[in-house]
Amino acid sequence: MITKKYKYIVWDWNGTIIDDVGIALDAVNDMLREKKRPEITLEEYRQAMDTPILRFYERFFDMEETDFDWIAERFQGYYEEHKQELSLHAGVEEILRRFEREGCHQIILSSSATRIIEQHVKRFGLAKYFEAVLGADDLLAAGKIERAVDYFTQQKIPKEETVMIGDCVHDYEVSHTLGIDCVLMSGGHQDLASLKACGCPVLSGYQPMIRSPFG
Repeated sequence: MITKKYKYIVWDWNGTIIDDVGIALDAVNDMLREKKRPEITLEEYRQAMDTPILRFYERFFDMEETDFDWIAERFQGYYEEHKQELSLHAGVEEILRRFEREGCHQIILSSSATRIIEQHVKRFGLAKYFEAVLGADDLLAAGKIERAVDYFTQQKIPKEETVMIGDCVHDYEVSHTLGIDCVLMSGGHQDLASLKACGCPVLSGYQPMIRSPFG
């Protein structure tokens, strides 16, 4: 149970707010089929997840014959075609409303492109909860730590009153660099064992946050 009070909540997007791991896996397997390479399971996908994302693709593709720009564009094209299948994680909107009621400042920090996140934030009616969307400028999923550091410096955000909520080891790495607390959610893009190895709280859903005086 999490009992500390926070005033600033930094949210990851993919796999944390939006439940998109199934579409992501399908997109990867669609590309693997085109390259006549073996498809992967959800377990293999989660165990291989890494940052920078190029290291993930190096495990399954021959990157000497596959251009990373092609992967990024094909992935986003598949994602766009199947965006109507996306949904929010169960309970996440309830905890967003709770943080809003309690006067918390909520921010999205993501490796995904800002314009794409903003489209889905609007679609799901979540824009009112967030003060900023700190996404990437392109499809290459880079610079998450740098964007966070710049924003924290510019906004003078108090680290001791801030928590990062994510679904990957990289979210913990971001929080560690920023000097803030972290809570990780299982059921996203990375396997449970890797999340637990970070040493921060790992939750299987949002109910513990809803029940506890978190926020």
